[in-house]
Amino acid sequence: MFSVPTYIVLDLPAAIGAEVVSFRARFDAYTAALPPEITVAGSSGIGTLAEGQDPECVFKALERIAQAHLPFASSFVSIERFPGTHIFWLKPRERKPFDDLQASLLEVGILFLGNPFPFNPHCTISSNDLLTAAQINDLLNTTVPRQEFLLSRLCVYHLIDGRASLLREFSFLGGPRNASPF
Repeated sequence: MFSVPTYIVLDLPAAIGAEVVSFRARFDAYTAALPPEITVAGSSGIGTLAEGQDPECVFKALERIAQAHLPFASSFVSIERFPGTHIFWLKPRERKPFDDLQASLLEVGILFLGNPFPFNPHCTISSNDLLTAAQINDLLNTTVPRQEFLLSRLCVYHLIDGRASLLREFSFLGGPRNASPF
């Protein structure tokens, strides 16, 4: 298992997820077809899951990590563009819970492929390299959905031919661990 790109993400709740998919659909049909999520492992900081690991051991470790870190509240604060790329993304507020979650992935000994980019928790909006200057301007000036949401579902997806398939999910409901004052 993990012979194809396999990502660890935080799925967005239905309401904010629907807004993200609608936003994506305006700029990138490929990204719009993917689950609305915030990437934790796969495209920055640490790469996708490395092949040759016992999947059940990985999933048990992920369940313990999810139980220790979820749920927590977040919201989006801005639209960003990764430097030198055509990738636009929504930036979540307060990155500490995301950093803590990714650090825990490394501490338990799960193996990942290398990744040259620093970790940025993100929700990709578009990776379309054919956007015109007008479309890029429109994307960057679109109002960011700012409502607070609760992240309570850690998921493992693999990607084959541009299609994401859910391998496992770990959901932990309840009050947020970092309740916000607003």
